[in-house]
Order: sequence, then C-alpha cells, then structure tokens
Amino acid sequence: MPSNNLPCRPHGRFSSLRFRLIPAVAILAAALVGCGKAGPSLVPVKGTITVDGKPAEGAVLIFHPTGGKGSIASAAADASGAFVITSNGSAGVVTGSYKVTATWPDPAKKPKVTLGASPEDAPDLLEGRYVSVDKSPTTVEITAATKELPPIALTTK
Repeated sequence: MPSNNLPCRPHGRFSSLRFRLIPAVAILAAALVGCGKAGPSLVPVKGTITVDGKPAEGAVLIFHPTGGKGSIASAAADASGAFVITSNGSAGVVTGSYKVTATWPDPAKKPKVTLGASPEDAPDLLEGRYVSVDKSPTTVEITAATKELPPIALTTK
C-alpha cells in the first residue's frame, strides 16, 4: 500500500498567487532585458584615401580609439578610394579621437590558397609604414556633426 507521507501542497490563495506571479515576473524580466541600451550611437562617416595622390583601391583602414573612448572601427576603400567606416558590422563610428592605421594589399596579387593551409596575404604596398598605431601619423576626430573626413593622403616614400 502506498505511503501517505507525501509533502504537503499549499492550498488556497497563496498557491494561486504564486502561479500567477511566476509568469508575470518572467515577462517583466524579458521586457527589461529587451529595453536595455543597444550600445553607443554610431555616427555615419565616410572619407577617401589616396596613396601618392592616386585612389588606393582595396586599402584597409583601422580606426583605433584613443583616450579610452569608443571602439575599434574599420573601412575598406573602393576603386575611387572612397570608404565608409563600420563598427561591429554596422555603418558608423562612435564619437571620439582615433589613430588610423592602414594596409594596402597589392590588388595584382591575389591571395594564394592551398588545400589545408591559410591563404597567403598579398604584399602590403605601403610596406608596413602605417600598420602600427605607433608608426601611423594619421589621427581623426569624430564628432556628432562629422559626416565626411578630410582626405587621408598616404605615401609610399
């Protein structure tokens, strides 16, 4: 014969209230998580880059925040040297000061891919002159009013 020593279940008003509160608390928690700030607002910024006075198609720019504000952003130049800055996959950049580094992979030398190995990068036409934050002389200031940066003019000499 089964034992009748089962734990007591609360009856009445408190039991009913508890089962109504659990879903209400879960919905409130989900709403609060969904209403959180999505992150800093991004300013849409574009610009152009030239090397020795000519558009630097394929040049890659990295924007490194200075002063502890902002996050790393990037851009790649099109055939006319024009670029749009992106941050974490979204167009735009957080306001602040940035040190700009650049590489310019040789477009005539496509990366070599061998089976089971990483692709070999095309040589940097800038020969590493602007690849490090310490070496690069280029800085930019992004404000809420910034729409377009002054042209970034680099040299191979």
